[in-house]
Amino acid sequence: MFVIAITLVVVFIESVPNIHQNYTLWFAWFEIISITLFTIEYIARVWSAAEINPLHPWHSRWHYIISPLAIIDLLAILPFYLGLFIQIDTRYLRAVRLLRVLKLTRYSSSLTTLLQVLKNEYPAIISALGILLMLIILASSGMYLVERDAQPENFGSIPMTLWWATITLTTVGYGDVVPITFEGKALGMVITILGVGIAALPAGIIASGFTKERQNRRDEFRAKVITAYSDDGILSHDELREIERLRIQLGLSVNESKALIRLSGAGHASSTFKYCPHCGESLTNHPPAE
Repeated sequence: MFVIAITLVVVFIESVPNIHQNYTLWFAWFEIISITLFTIEYIARVWSAAEINPLHPWHSRWHYIISPLAIIDLLAILPFYLGLFIQIDTRYLRAVRLLRVLKLTRYSSSLTTLLQVLKNEYPAIISALGILLMLIILASSGMYLVERDAQPENFGSIPMTLWWATITLTTVGYGDVVPITFEGKALGMVITILGVGIAALPAGIIASGFTKERQNRRDEFRAKVITAYSDDGILSHDELREIERLRIQLGLSVNESKALIRLSGAGHASSTFKYCPHCGESLTNHPPAE
């Protein structure tokens, strides 16, 4: 993760003409070293993917290669190797190298959660964006009808009016293009009011999905803890290690996991531990441990 962050910083600094000109050789060597590390990582991940299904190693490797994370890893190194065989404008090459920021999704639980939310909620998000697109088209058509004669340079066609409709419905409002007729201003007021609610729909859907995903992960973690408790009423070292791996995988904080473990243990004890899990006697009459 540190190497990824450093490479992104270097890409930003390299875009400054004076710095790039004075340290061209340094930037070239840094790119070679970082690409070497990323390439070794990519090959190692592809090769070790065979452990998923040892009976069909190449099938497992192919499935990994076409997975989203593997594609991101490939995009991080592909521009460098393409540049060796194809003449590519360095400005475009530098911009493509910024795709390495996507590698952070492998190491950031928050980004992983966000991607999962987008995957889960994409039908609702697409529906909200579809409604927004329809309103943009309708707003562009309406403003074209009322403003085309007064401002043909800004509202002379529906495609020209799309710019105004988009920045108005998304409540950005740069103010570079504004209606001047009474009808145009009245329509603009209606469109602005509609935009306040419609433009916020995707953000609301993502926020709701994020909360739901976090709760699902807490429920999954708690279910794992309850299952571990149900065996003998205690958490062994192996079970604790497995629970810790799950905590990291789900992106839960340490305090959050401790609270869930206490809650799960308390609930399980109240309903299950009426008898000693070792000797089977009632805990009410159970002799104290020496």
